[in-house]
Amino acid sequence: MQFKELIKYGAVGLVVIIVLNLMGYNAGILIGGTIEWSTRYILPWIALYWFVQFVKTKTE
Repeated sequence: MQFKELIKYGAVGLVVIIVLNLMGYNAGILIGGTIEWSTRYILPWIALYWFVQFVKTKTE
């Protein structure tokens, strides 16, 4: 990833946080809760899928 892309994504993230704060949401809790939810429920399924694919390639 190039430096310009990092700056662009950082600016977009900062704008999202500012807009959420202006709307009355606590962006830190909202983003933290989203990260916690995804690590608890989504990432295990992704890891399971990768593990199944790994086992399939080793057994073939």
